[in-house]
Amino acid sequence: MKKISRNLKALIRQNLKDINSIWRGYTVDYSNFQNLDNCSDYTYQWSEISTEIKKRSGLADINANRLWNMELAAKKIHGLILSPGQIFDFWYCIPRPTIANGYKEGPTLIGNQLMNDVGGGLCQISTTIFQAMLWANLQILERSNHSIDAHGEGRFFTLGQDATVAYGYKNLIARNHSQTSLQLRLEVLAEKSRVIASVWGTTPKPLSVNISSTVLEKLPPSGNNGKPGWRVETVRSVGTETSPASEWQVNYRAIDIYHPHA
Repeated sequence: MKKISRNLKALIRQNLKDINSIWRGYTVDYSNFQNLDNCSDYTYQWSEISTEIKKRSGLADINANRLWNMELAAKKIHGLILSPGQIFDFWYCIPRPTIANGYKEGPTLIGNQLMNDVGGGLCQISTTIFQAMLWANLQILERSNHSIDAHGEGRFFTLGQDATVAYGYKNLIARNHSQTSLQLRLEVLAEKSRVIASVWGTTPKPLSVNISSTVLEKLPPSGNNGKPGWRVETVRSVGTETSPASEWQVNYRAIDIYHPHA
């Protein structure tokens, strides 16, 4: 009953977020066209990010389910074309994670707790995409960090550079604000335990990109056995390779809070 109630709330929230996105102008031109036949047109790599698929000891079925979910999602995104001005919306490309849509139960962060739920593993997909888009200098319109640092030093991302998604609650939205048509490629390589996201253009990337994430504060846990939290700032600046650092411009800045937890 609780899961049904949560799913209903998620559906309502997603509909409300869709309306809000329209009001904010996000849905003017969503990208949903995949084309792998014209990869030869996109010969200039703007970015590439690879993240490791972690395997949990003694949980073979859960590991397999998580991998299944990631592969299923990748098929919906690999080869996606982003024309100038077009918007990438994670939940516009990926169907709601349900059993009926082919997803399986996997580890998911719900209410600051790591538990199994349908669609577990999608956050690694969204995080890898986010990092690729960040380095490709796409305009980040909506993105959320995880509420806690669940895996500590075993995490697959740099603090401040993750992007969690939850249907009806949290989304990843970015715009191609360049003058070049781009292609997003996304592969899940099971044999290498890697997720690889890359952005390719029909012309070279016009600006160089620098990204830095800095831990501003360590947040102590409330109990002796608790895990700390963090306050992290991530900054992206762009410029030309020949321009001095003083002329580089900051065009993305985010401060993320990862709460302490048990």
